[in-house]
Amino acid sequence: MRLAADDVTRSLAASWRLLRADAKALPDLDLSREGFWRSYLALVLIVPSMIPVLAAERTLAGLAGGGLFDAPGLIGAIVTAEILAIVAVPVLLVGLAPNQMHEPRFTGFIIAWNWAAILSAALMAVPATVFALGWSNPGIAGFQSLAFAAIVLRLRYCVARAAFGSRSGVAGAIACASALADYAVLRTFGLAGF
Repeated sequence: MRLAADDVTRSLAASWRLLRADAKALPDLDLSREGFWRSYLALVLIVPSMIPVLAAERTLAGLAGGGLFDAPGLIGAIVTAEILAIVAVPVLLVGLAPNQMHEPRFTGFIIAWNWAAILSAALMAVPATVFALGWSNPGIAGFQSLAFAAIVLRLRYCVARAAFGSRSGVAGAIACASALADYAVLRTFGLAGF
């Protein structure tokens, strides 16, 4: 299984359209079984977004001198936190409703969630980049992170709404659960939240 540039372009464009509450973007994703596994492979595209986050977290921790990759514990915390932020809500849904795992709506949700995670990581890298470059102080960076987190929350809500429908109320619950999960992950690892 490989990831073609056309798949990436189409899927990221669909994620962007989902952010704009265009539920018709969901079928633009590859909703097949192969597309399901390919969406996990695509999560490798999050790695570039972790670099500004690592730089910002190093700056906050007072590790500005030295090489970017000199703190393996911090790297491990960022990578683990990113993975947990992506899988927390789907795992919670599987735990709460295991019979839904094989439903097309659930599969579509996971595929859209994974592709949206790439866009989410890129959005959160913006305030991290600004802070790491020294263009903002911790207070401004925190405010910027909250603003971008609100955009990410909207994206997650729109993904859930496109997958599960607007009447079920599931989208709001998923958005709230994702915000709580993100907060718990950040506090657990002592990260700033870029």
